Amino acid sequence: NYLTDRKLEALEGGVRSPYIYLQERPSLQYAPKDIHSLKPPTVYSMILPFAPRSGSHIARPLSRALSSPLVTLTSTVSHQEPISISKQGATTGLAYDSAMQSHMCTCGTNDSHPEHGGRIQAIWNRLQETGLAHRCHALPSPGRASLEDIQSCHSEAHTFFFGSQISHQNINLRKLGELPIKNFVRLPCAGLGVDSDTTWNEVHTWAAARIAVGCALDLAFKVAAGELRNGYAIIRPPGHHAEYQQAMGFCFFNNVAITARQLINKLNLKKVLIVDWDVHHGNGTQATFYDDPRVLYISLHRYDDGSFFPGTGAPFVPF
Repeated sequence: NYLTDRKLEALEGGVRSPYIYLQERPSLQYAPKDIHSLKPPTVYSMILPFAPRSGSHIARPLSRALSSPLVTLTSTVSHQEPISISKQGATTGLAYDSAMQSHMCTCGTNDSHPEHGGRIQAIWNRLQETGLAHRCHALPSPGRASLEDIQSCHSEAHTFFFGSQISHQNINLRKLGELPIKNFVRLPCAGLGVDSDTTWNEVHTWAAARIAVGCALDLAFKVAAGELRNGYAIIRPPGHHAEYQQAMGFCFFNNVAITARQLINKLNLKKVLIVDWDVHHGNGTQATFYDDPRVLYISLHRYDDGSFFPGTGAPFVPF
């Protein structure tokens, strides 16, 4: 099957986006059906064109790519009893909350949406089946990240707009007017999105996005405190495309950027390394830390002279 739309070609490359102590976006387990025949989205109200803060130009029309065949690896891991956790015997932590699955398109189907709750559920189930989960420490859900934590990397308007139910918001309209998005796009499936591929569900998306940030923060701080040796966060929505006040590419809040910023702010860390090997450039993460010497961001991605989403991340050529 062809994988279409600007993020679908990302799914050809296996395991996704590990950052700092966690992996933000594991690979898709189920390839969506061909949606080339779908009509382009019609504008539900008004949305401004995407101009990445970290790039020098607006992304050109995006290339399409075939997905790789789904490969199933045979497990050689034996089932073991859960490992106890202590300062002396720290182990690998697993951060997960099934509530993040509730973020889904209002159309009610995942057929044309490659980023959906089944992704993290499949990963969690696989960890259980292979016995890997029993060799790790499953962390209780910390719940939603605070709005204050999120505002360490996003504007107040962006944080409240995507971090609370819109119908219940009490936000300064002048600040809300600063956001690139003025309303939502009607998707080909009849659902709503903040752009042509990033679905929005007023009831559930805001909470799932904050839980994803909360899981990343909780895991990273436990690793930093020595309670865990390392950790793996199975979270969604993802985050590395989210900019200061721009949601895009399935991302609302930049989970990893917020986590790194809070580790620096609260623990006074001097150096943080973020390694991103998603097939797409993490424009949001780069933009967040471009002028911060405490954070080294390394992105391994496909560029194609700017024709591959998001059109940023050109190789640096010194003069």
